[in-house]
Amino acid sequence: MPTPDRARRPGAAQWALARFALRDLRGSLRFYGVFIACLVLGVMAIVGVDATARAFRDGLASQGAVLLGGDLAFSRALGASGEKERAFLERRGKVSQITTLRAMARRADAPASNLIEMKAVDSAYPLTGAVKTEPPLGPGRGFFAALAERNGAFGLFADRSLGARLNAKLGDRLEIGAAHFVLAGWLAGEPDSIGAIGFGPRVIVSAAALHASGLIMPGSLGRLSLRLRLAPDKASDAEVVATRKAFMAAFPDSGFEIRTRAAPSPQLSRNVERFAQFLSLIGLTALVCGGVGVGNSIRGLIDRKRKTLAILKALGASGGEAAQFVLFQTLLVAAASALIGAALGLALPGLVGATLGANLPFPLEPHLDGRDAFSGVAFGLLTALAFAAAPLDRARSLPATTLLRETAMRDSGFPGQRAVAVAILSAAALFGFALLVGADRGITAEFGFAVLVSFALLYGVARAIMALARRAPHSRHLSLRLAMANLHRPGALTPSFLISLGLGVTLLTALVGVERNLRAEIGESVPKDSPSFFFFDIQAAQAGAFEAFLRKEAPDGVVAVAPMLRGRIVKVNGVPAEQVKAGDKARWALDGDRGITFSAQIPKGSRLVAGTWWPAQYGGPPLVSLESGVAQGLGVKIGDTITVNVLGRAVTARIANLRKVNWRSFNINFVMVFSPDAFAGAPFTRLMTLSLPERLDPAREAVILADAAKTFPSVASVSLRETLATVDGVLGKLSIAIQSAASLAFVVSALVLSGALAAGQRARIYEAVVLKVLGATRGRLLGALALEFALLGAATAGFGVAAGSLAAAIVAHQLLDLSFTFFPGQALAVALGAVAFALAVGLAGTWRILGEKPGRRLKEE
Repeated sequence: MPTPDRARRPGAAQWALARFALRDLRGSLRFYGVFIACLVLGVMAIVGVDATARAFRDGLASQGAVLLGGDLAFSRALGASGEKERAFLERRGKVSQITTLRAMARRADAPASNLIEMKAVDSAYPLTGAVKTEPPLGPGRGFFAALAERNGAFGLFADRSLGARLNAKLGDRLEIGAAHFVLAGWLAGEPDSIGAIGFGPRVIVSAAALHASGLIMPGSLGRLSLRLRLAPDKASDAEVVATRKAFMAAFPDSGFEIRTRAAPSPQLSRNVERFAQFLSLIGLTALVCGGVGVGNSIRGLIDRKRKTLAILKALGASGGEAAQFVLFQTLLVAAASALIGAALGLALPGLVGATLGANLPFPLEPHLDGRDAFSGVAFGLLTALAFAAAPLDRARSLPATTLLRETAMRDSGFPGQRAVAVAILSAAALFGFALLVGADRGITAEFGFAVLVSFALLYGVARAIMALARRAPHSRHLSLRLAMANLHRPGALTPSFLISLGLGVTLLTALVGVERNLRAEIGESVPKDSPSFFFFDIQAAQAGAFEAFLRKEAPDGVVAVAPMLRGRIVKVNGVPAEQVKAGDKARWALDGDRGITFSAQIPKGSRLVAGTWWPAQYGGPPLVSLESGVAQGLGVKIGDTITVNVLGRAVTARIANLRKVNWRSFNINFVMVFSPDAFAGAPFTRLMTLSLPERLDPAREAVILADAAKTFPSVASVSLRETLATVDGVLGKLSIAIQSAASLAFVVSALVLSGALAAGQRARIYEAVVLKVLGATRGRLLGALALEFALLGAATAGFGVAAGSLAAAIVAHQLLDLSFTFFPGQALAVALGAVAFALAVGLAGTWRILGEKPGRRLKEE
């Protein structure tokens, strides 16, 4: 307790004040409920996402060899045999060769057929880990032995979805190409299938079965992979790096893409990191939104503690010491809440692994890491300090006579300069810390700017609503007049309501808008002239017969044909692809093989944006036409060079022009189109599409695909409808994950609104008592409250839908290169949901007011 000699013993006085604050906290901890919940949820979200991402990275690092299928993997498009490369690797360890390609599987006794992702393995497969099958293989029966030929049919293991699509069960006979198979079992797990996403069920056969199928021909669109497991005495990380360098030095133009156990799937790692960063920003949004709840909680706490603060000031405590009294409690509760949130966040990876387990597309290896907890606690404390500074200023500035009054406190105007300075410094520290720990500082900076603008806009809208309500003509309807008065009275909920709920509605509207436009782009907005079917791996000798087959099956259809090869970009302007710093929109073009073509004319659906097309009879050095977005991401222009490896041969071409491609048409098009003689003498296959004037029903589609698979067993085919359904399914799962994370903002909004209601509860009770004395009924009071929260909900919904739609349009145009369409039905659903949410939370938080007895309350006052 402060004493007259505190000047001589400032440390003792501060210690006494801290002890008194700690003792007082024991009886007032229940008043911090909203404060604690907001910080716990926000910190838990941030730490949980970071910890899960770290668990994924650690899982890749510890299980890299199993996930990759060896210590190193070397893969490229089918072409040269790769015998020299294999001999080089066999001198360093054990090698397994795998061939993957797409093909058509069909029932031997039925017309059903389906596209599959086929993997042919040798007897050394798998070098690490084990293939899991259902039913499990019996003792003494190896996996490769089960693939062997028996009675003219090879064994085959497939994903269960193939059985559903072909209506096949174990023991049924299937045909792939010219080979016959028996369905020996279902694939329950592959050690090397991380990140494997295809448009058909996965199937494993033996290398002998692939040879018997006749599917491997010159130019076939398959992929060769050599897996290497180093000898036990040479399995160190240094040896892995040395082997990679030695291979690249020995075969600089082999075209092999090399991956190591340290990074078994770089593309998947990048995607998970981006997704984790996105979820972290959502969690940070929830935490910042919860900061409004922190401010409301402190304001309500000071209102409840005005007697205690008045006693302190009456005994000689200064305004600063009164503020320190509350600040000590605030920081103590904030630290405890942040630690609880961090603990829950650290437990999240283990919970995810235990509940989802094998259903996850990536491995998790959870363990406690103090860095994740430290960043979460720091975020929580900085948020609490930034939003508590202004309310704490009330404890310092209000005189003891005001604090001793029994009526509730009113807003005393803007906080003092000291409080504003503390709030600004804390917010700047919060933003700086976010930049420091963020994976992408550019995105984090844009996020911080967007949050700042959103707060300013929401606060401005709230003040505008309060001004309009203040100037609105008085209504004869008592409930409406009371509701309008509540919108602008001192301590009104309007700013808290709009800031907390407005951010949640804006975020949800933006996410729903982006997802809805993506779905429309890939499905509902498909042009009428888009292909109905895609057919690939068509050999030159059968191209004419296959085209005639299509014209017979669909006389009213349009057939398009283009040559197709597979190639990998190995150099850009002479710089190895691994060293090229590509933008996010173009990084994928350097990962693995790409489909390429050559043509004398500009492909349909493309338009030149720079440069000129080569003459029809051009026969000079190789030229290439590059898609403009990829060119921008790679940082290249007309006159620069691109080197691609096709069938083991490196071809360097000069960029002659840039094209803008309309990918939405789904017509045949490629990122790279070469001049006609660029691959003279190289074998290639044809890609064909069939466009029908009207969409076929699924049964008719199945008949066409089955007939094509039976007549031309080496040709793989897929319908556009099935492709779009696959992409739509992936988008649906992604949408559920994102919207589940976004729902956290609504949970925090409910807490913030609860804190705001609690902070002004005394004022509302006092007003309700006065109105009841003057004759107001419970029905009138309920009507006034319902109208107030409905008006607040409508205003919040209007702003959130408008701002969220604008954000979705910006994302669609700038990031996804989509044309944005506003969907009024979904916007209306979000708006009505926001109004209902506002009514439910508001009435639930003020229901107690309706039951207050005037006599008892007036005696207390």
